[in-house]
Amino acid sequence: MVRQPALPKLAAAALAGGLLLSGCQQVSQTMPDAVKDAATATGQAALTPAVTPVLDLLGKGKTELNSGNLQSALATLGGFSALWQKAAPVIQPLAGDKWPMIDQGAQQLISTVDQGNPTEGETSSAISGLMGPLSALIGK
Repeated sequence: MVRQPALPKLAAAALAGGLLLSGCQQVSQTMPDAVKDAATATGQAALTPAVTPVLDLLGKGKTELNSGNLQSALATLGGFSALWQKAAPVIQPLAGDKWPMIDQGAQQLISTVDQGNPTEGETSSAISGLMGPLSALIGK
């Protein structure tokens, strides 16, 4: 019986182990990306239903304002504060570093509507100041 040297078997085992470890390393490098993608998708799924009614209300107010009816726009936007109280707690944790700009836009809109007699320009600016960041947040 001819005995084969153990070296080729050891080399093959080492090569297989190296390939296996290399595959594990690739999986471990892509797992955080997969987890991040899943978290982003889940966040977007929760975010869209919270943001959409706010954008709808802002859009309606902007349409009324653009057709020259400031009082109707202000009446529509009068419902913003109550809607925002429900939406903000959902939006804030998912907005990340965009939250300060969004919150600032919401507070500006509330103070503009509450001041009693804002101009069309002030109202339009307040609407746009919130619509832009909210739209960007959900990719619209």
